Amino acid sequence: MSTHDDDLARRLRARADAEAPAMSVDLAAVVRGGRRRRLARGGAALAVAALAVAGTWSGVRALDTAPHEVQPAGTSSPAPTLTEADLHAQVDPVAGTITFPLARYDLTADEWAVVWRARTWAGWRCAEEAIGRPIAWQTSVPGDPPSDRTYGVWNLAEAQQYGYAVPVQGGRSGGPVDPDVPLSVWDACNESAAVQAMSPEIDASYELAAALRTASEAAEASEASRAAVADWTACLAAHGLEPAGGDGGYAVAGASSSRWDQDAVALAVTDVQCKAAVDFVQRMADADAAAQAPVLVAFRDELEARLAHQRAAVEAAEAYLAEHPEIP
Repeated sequence: MSTHDDDLARRLRARADAEAPAMSVDLAAVVRGGRRRRLARGGAALAVAALAVAGTWSGVRALDTAPHEVQPAGTSSPAPTLTEADLHAQVDPVAGTITFPLARYDLTADEWAVVWRARTWAGWRCAEEAIGRPIAWQTSVPGDPPSDRTYGVWNLAEAQQYGYAVPVQGGRSGGPVDPDVPLSVWDACNESAAVQAMSPEIDASYELAAALRTASEAAEASEASRAAVADWTACLAAHGLEPAGGDGGYAVAGASSSRWDQDAVALAVTDVQCKAAVDFVQRMADADAAAQAPVLVAFRDELEARLAHQRAAVEAAEAYLAEHPEIP
């Protein structure tokens, strides 16, 4: 799942705290939203992950060992089987990406790009017709997105150049550019049948949102997560440093994203080197993946229906692009 981008209607975990019974979600940002809170807290055991599925599961094993079967309570049919791949995240230190098993229920970055390109063009043409005059179109320029910072700074090249500051992505989005077009026109065009047919966004149930939130909390409190944090902390201590703690996330005390000086770079470089030495990011990501695993099984039908809706939007977008070869 990548980092799409960012993505469309996201912040699932934040919405899970809201009163509304349903919300638009971006599954790619689910875990990232939770992990940007604070260092692991003591307390709940990994068995809490079983409670993440609204109390409808029985026999969920502690996720420090691989669960092979997860059976919904009150059912007699064979339970879906969790594979080893369901318990691990894909971490790419070169690309700076972290991909969770949950990603298979979301569109790829390329698919999101196809949808965005087609419906942006359709909305632009709709708006031109509505106001009766041309609207300028800005061609996109690719940027260079920074590495995923779910678990703090971990890319050495970024740390050496920027410290804890977020690198400038550069580039620009393509699309219509005209500040004089009333917002009501864009809203109406976005609700048009043509654009809606190419819109993958879909509401998730409150139960799914809450389950993923609880899974994230369970991962944060797990033995695997706490061990990774302890090893990283010990490495920092050997260099006279300590974690920021509190809401500082997985950073070193004294770090600041607003500082971009020699001291900030030195802190970030030591932080990254310690994370690499203890395989911090992979271990933390695997803890999150393992906690998500029973949620993927429990809500498989909803997730598959969501993905089917999204894929239909991609097909509509691809057909639209084929009909309009003039689209840049």
